[in-house]
Amino acid sequence: MRIDSLRLGDIMSRAPITVGVDERVSDAIAKMKKHRVRELPVVKDKTPVGLVSYTSFVERRSVPMAAKVDSIMLPVPKLRQQDGLIDAAEALVATGIRGAPVVQGGKMIGFVSRTDLIRTIGDSDELRRRQVRDFMTREPKSVGPDEIVRKAQIVMEGLNEKALPVVDDGNRLVGVIGMPEIIDVLWKPKADMPLRSPKPPRKVYDSRVRTEIKVGSVMTREVVTVSPEDTIGTVSGLMLHKGISTVFVSDDGKLVGVVDQSDLMEQLISLRPRDGVFVQISGIGLHAPDAYDGLYDLIGKGMKRVAKMERPRVFYVHITAYDDAGLTSKYSVRARLSTEKNMYYVRNSDWSIYRAMSDLLESLEGKIRKQRERTLSGRRQRSPSIGPSSR
Repeated sequence: MRIDSLRLGDIMSRAPITVGVDERVSDAIAKMKKHRVRELPVVKDKTPVGLVSYTSFVERRSVPMAAKVDSIMLPVPKLRQQDGLIDAAEALVATGIRGAPVVQGGKMIGFVSRTDLIRTIGDSDELRRRQVRDFMTREPKSVGPDEIVRKAQIVMEGLNEKALPVVDDGNRLVGVIGMPEIIDVLWKPKADMPLRSPKPPRKVYDSRVRTEIKVGSVMTREVVTVSPEDTIGTVSGLMLHKGISTVFVSDDGKLVGVVDQSDLMEQLISLRPRDGVFVQISGIGLHAPDAYDGLYDLIGKGMKRVAKMERPRVFYVHITAYDDAGLTSKYSVRARLSTEKNMYYVRNSDWSIYRAMSDLLESLEGKIRKQRERTLSGRRQRSPSIGPSSR
């Protein structure tokens, strides 16, 4: 099966679970838990007006459970049933959301999530045999079982991840903590509230006491893993069968990488022939809202230099800002570039977001140059020598 032969009308969910714009935050969380979904479209008279997800709750310091969902919902793109799968993948990645409504005449007729798109990968002629080692994220961040939940929450927010591996002192996987576990800790039960409290009976609450609970006491101990030699078809099948969004890569029991749904979206996007490169920047948010133009300019120039060595396809950048006493920020930049031939990983940090990006791009070019030299050297060694024949 070829991905470009499918349309959203072929794969969308036609009866998605929704939440009304006037429903409460507690209603949304209850529906997500009951139906085991990670996001819900928000509708008003069958017209989609937004989206709520676990991230909507965690990113807010204190959310009254009696508040209406329109106070925390995210804007969403509106897709059409005749759109292609790669169009949808690009829209989801560009907006940083996990699903979007499919509309016709302004009304929602379906919903397409990352899971719907991933369901097609296992049957894809172009993708299913790609090995995990070629697209996994290497050297993933992790937490230990004795660290506090608040630490896991901070790391997840900084990396824009929905699950973290939990490892022991020997870097062996012992569990996983995800957004559902974080929400369970942050969801302050009525029993924890003082009697006759004027506050709402329940809150998603950033409580110092509750977030000091140890990771080991709330983590899931059954961890789904694959090896670097497994294929993308194996990964997508596990995600669908287990109902998970993240799979960890282990070698001899030790953590060596991670694959999540966003990695599979990048592989899907890489199938589209394009003159330029698809660029996605995440993470900086409100820390530097005016920085995007300058960053895209630096990246555009860098990709032109890269294109002279290898054709770039997808460039993903995640930027984390660390505040120093609220006066200035240090920026940590992680990037991954998919080209026609290889996958490259680079990272850098600096007090200047532009210098961090510029140095990162220079490091990326150096890696590609070295890979090109190794490839050319290998070709020369395999070529038969040319000289006068001996008698």
